[in-house]
Amino acid sequence: MSTSTCPACFTPITDKSWILFSKAKYHKECFTCHKCHRMIGAHESLKHNGGLRTCVDCAKKEDPTVGQAKTCQGCGDGIDKAWVIGLGSTWHSNCFKCAECSRVIDPKEKFFKVEVDGKNVPKCSDCKVTKGVAGLDVKEKVCAGCEKEIDSAWVVALSKHWHHDCFKCSHCSRKIDSKEKFLTNLGKPICMGCNNDHFRSKCTVCGKPIAGTSLVYKESSFHHACVNCYVCDKAFEVGDHENIRVVNGKDFKHADCKK
Repeated sequence: MSTSTCPACFTPITDKSWILFSKAKYHKECFTCHKCHRMIGAHESLKHNGGLRTCVDCAKKEDPTVGQAKTCQGCGDGIDKAWVIGLGSTWHSNCFKCAECSRVIDPKEKFFKVEVDGKNVPKCSDCKVTKGVAGLDVKEKVCAGCEKEIDSAWVVALSKHWHHDCFKCSHCSRKIDSKEKFLTNLGKPICMGCNNDHFRSKCTVCGKPIAGTSLVYKESSFHHACVNCYVCDKAFEVGDHENIRVVNGKDFKHADCKK
């Protein structure tokens, strides 16, 4: 007959009495609160978070609402099981999400507080372009696009404030959504489409924009994968620069390929 091992002390359980919790068996004396180290009874209420067991008394010191009916700050519905605490309120774990990109946020990660419809809600640190809302405390509310005062909603990008309709590509004038990626040219936003078409070098072979490193010879640029060694016919790889030679003024070859 196999013997169970207590996950707290890692020794076999030989006694006839033990506590079963989360599909694991514990010695009674090992089933304790990780805060005060008091033994927790088999039928006693406790808070369980990430494998850490906390008795109700210690849990109430961290969260006075333990044991009370809770309402989610996000959806407004009641919480009957697990919850998270963020911005001083309780939330369903799936409701504590970024106000901009809707990604669920772990309360332990870095996030920011913004006000939307009169409620404090989180905004994740990944959203580099952030949506401003009326009432948010900023020192300057002048649009960097039209240079007029901003009195309602705005976008914060490039360390400046913009009307939503003024935050647009400086090349094609298309409005840039706050969730899409963009680049800059001379301090002004450029959409990815215009950057690829007008500001990024293109491969001489395939004609497509080149992102990252490239092979450059005279006035031409190439994707590594678009150029083959004229001796072994294998495509070059990123990092092959020191092993590439140009012959006849037009052909590329590996330095160790002989012909």
